Amino acid sequence: MFLRGLFTTTAMLLSISGITQSKVIPLYVEQPNGVTLTVYTPALLASGTGTSVILYNADGFGRTDSTIITSLTKKGGTAFVLKNKQAAVNQGDMSKALEYLQKNVSSLQISSDRAGIIILNSPVSLISDLRTAAFIGMVDPVSLSKITLKATIPLLVVACDDKNGDIIKTYSSWVKSGRNAEIHLHQQNVKDSIKTAEVINWMGCLGFMNPLSSEKTEAQKNNENWANLHKYYDDLFHRDWAWITRYEVDNEKMQASVAGEKRVVFLGNSITEGWIKTDPDFFKNNNYINRGIGGQTTPQMLVRFREDVINLHPQVVIILAGINDIAENTGPSKIENIAGNLFSMAELARVNGIKVVLCSVLPALSFPWHPGINPVESIIRLNTLLKNYADKNNVGYVDYYSAMADENKGMKEGLATDGVHPTSQGYKIMEPLAKAAINNILSK
Repeated sequence: MFLRGLFTTTAMLLSISGITQSKVIPLYVEQPNGVTLTVYTPALLASGTGTSVILYNADGFGRTDSTIITSLTKKGGTAFVLKNKQAAVNQGDMSKALEYLQKNVSSLQISSDRAGIIILNSPVSLISDLRTAAFIGMVDPVSLSKITLKATIPLLVVACDDKNGDIIKTYSSWVKSGRNAEIHLHQQNVKDSIKTAEVINWMGCLGFMNPLSSEKTEAQKNNENWANLHKYYDDLFHRDWAWITRYEVDNEKMQASVAGEKRVVFLGNSITEGWIKTDPDFFKNNNYINRGIGGQTTPQMLVRFREDVINLHPQVVIILAGINDIAENTGPSKIENIAGNLFSMAELARVNGIKVVLCSVLPALSFPWHPGINPVESIIRLNTLLKNYADKNNVGYVDYYSAMADENKGMKEGLATDGVHPTSQGYKIMEPLAKAAINNILSK
């Protein structure tokens, strides 16, 4: 379970770089008129820049808008899409939107001096007289009529085609008047990704894409830790797929069992490994040996069965496994094959004079590390096969499932941390059941 969770969580974190819509804000609260700001927050792994953009497209939300938002939020910026459901956005709406950003910088987690505007397919008159904008970008503007902005506000024009030469003329006049302006003029229409790159790169050159802090965010630190751990386990998979060496030193320290000793080995995955960490006294007081390894499937346990069970010469082995096979930790598995691996372990044990207790798989409705798999019926089928085998072969069986399942066939409330891994309360339910099954098989 643990390994699959590790790999999937890493992949998810690395992929979180797209659009993240948080809420829609009515711009005129006292007299609602259909004008709203839709907020798109920075990507989880982005370093916050404090930069915000009011984005408006006179032709309606389109592909260019989407690519700008994705690129902006991926780099740590916040986008505010300005809309009016009843009419076209006017200059007053734009002023109101900019005013809203600058009055709510704290709650919006943006900087007052990094709030800019990008308009698409709109006349320049829409943003005239906006004295406090940090920057203004215009993509395919309808017109570049006389502008009344402060000369210090950086301007960008990205346009395709200039048949009448209006853009060139306007830009020339801007340059002569000392205005801070830049123009990207294409002879023919270009891809949305190119327009987006030009806008974002321009903002970057102005410093608006620089993080406010060099310190890594918690999400970035966690992702880095996951990535390092992922690499460690990935390397381990190639060196020691079944992790036979996991308990090598501990096994070597084990003294030979003495007459009358009732040595018991618990073999399993993260549920077993987490058991001794949650309640070490249960193992210490009962002379139980824990050989659980997080993330493992039954074929991996079968490979290490000799080292971690047979060579320790226990009187009993209690095996809890199969949930990770259903979660496809090492690839898809048929329920019959999962059961077969468990039966093989039982038969290896019995040939070596070790009594066996098989355990039912615990209930679960889903896997946090592998969304999309519905394990309910697979768990029931596997448990049925295990119970039938135990009845026919004089093997012990522990029914954790019935004691821990709720009416939906998932884990009862309070018994699992994530719907799969038991809490201390869950283990307290399991312990007397395991102990009774062990004592029962020992008495035979």
